[in-house]
Amino acid sequence: MTVKRLGCLHAHHSNIRYLEESLDRGTFTCVHFVDPGAIQWLTRAAASEAATRQVQAKLRGQLEWIAGCGVDAIVITCTNYIAALSPLEQALDTTGGVPVIAIDEPWFDELLTLGDEAVVAFTNPATVEGTMERLYAHAKLQGRAFKARTAVSGPGCFELLLQGREAAYAEQAEAFLLGLIRSSSAPVAAAQLSMTDAAIRAEAASGARILSPMQALRGRLEGLR
Repeated sequence: MTVKRLGCLHAHHSNIRYLEESLDRGTFTCVHFVDPGAIQWLTRAAASEAATRQVQAKLRGQLEWIAGCGVDAIVITCTNYIAALSPLEQALDTTGGVPVIAIDEPWFDELLTLGDEAVVAFTNPATVEGTMERLYAHAKLQGRAFKARTAVSGPGCFELLLQGREAAYAEQAEAFLLGLIRSSSAPVAAAQLSMTDAAIRAEAASGARILSPMQALRGRLEGLR
């Protein structure tokens, strides 16, 4: 079996281990690219058209650079990156045809199989608008009238991750997800890759399924074999 080489573009280094720990090493190998300034730039882009153009140009340059490393596919793990580049089909001109997989698209497909409504959980409020716009557009393309309620964790949760306090972040995110499970009859989905550990722990504690992007991505990558 040929090992597939993935170029993975992240906005934060903490996302690296989710792919390294979740993917079969005999099937996939990952080359990681992290832009530590992305979160700040994406925040600026939300309020400035000029900054948006700069971000898009930077991202296309990064995709071209990654594609030139001889990868079989590119995985983008930052939902705000994805929203800035949307529609991603335009990015294929930059990558020379190397497939670009947005981590939220397999998650959208899985989310729609759960029914017609869900609670979509976030710890980073800056990712809510772009992710939900893409989710509703995805559902519309499939002829689905999908209803989602968004929920954002309390202030300070995502900042724990940015400060490198990953254990504290996962603990707070887990409590947040468990609270949503207790208060809602609809399925709960974790929208961000950084919520993977919290989702696994909340599932184990509650017995309820919590759909996370990493679960769905594994299924999509099977198609690259």
